[in-house]
Amino acid sequence: MSASAAVVNRNRVVVLALLLAVAVAAPAGAQSDELETFRGITTGAVSSEDVELRINVLRWTAEEDRGAVLSLITPAPGETAGEGEDLEGALQDLQTVGFIWTGGSLGYALKYAHRTEDEDGGERIVLVTDRPLGRWDRNGPWTGSDGSGPAAAAFTVVELRLDAEDQGEGKMSVDAPIEFNGPAGTVGLADYASAAVHLENVYREPPPYSAR
Repeated sequence: MSASAAVVNRNRVVVLALLLAVAVAAPAGAQSDELETFRGITTGAVSSEDVELRINVLRWTAEEDRGAVLSLITPAPGETAGEGEDLEGALQDLQTVGFIWTGGSLGYALKYAHRTEDEDGGERIVLVTDRPLGRWDRNGPWTGSDGSGPAAAAFTVVELRLDAEDQGEGKMSVDAPIEFNGPAGTVGLADYASAAVHLENVYREPPPYSAR
């Protein structure tokens, strides 16, 4: 065997060893069988209007992992959600379960993705990003159209409500208070019914034909 062939074979062995190590290290359930995609368009209630959001959920946050997220983002009594110098860094260290894309090349990682089904066949979907939406925009993080600041400085809570036909609306913590439920390991908007609609024409994207 020539020296060059030996090098090639040795490189192949190294690559295979690395791939095997990654496969062994990957936690069970780290990859969902089917990517779920949702889309919606921001309304005039957001400082950045007519932005199309594409939301990719790679996996739904397991019950035991929701508690870790909640313990990190729930403010102490008398404090404001999303404050703290190290909060963003700590959020980014958590497992990523999806992404929100706002039209640019940089996405916002999801650290929490939870859904519950309604009796009428609809769904409530709550997502938490690792940075405030709009961080990459020229004008900075998104706020309410009236200039009101976000309910959390270091992250954004997005809540979608879909009907049985997988269509609906969405609201965000850009100007809506957040409700934390530690015992249940859930988070959402405190008064969804009275909050302004921030996302319209929300729908779940059908799976590709090959996955049906």
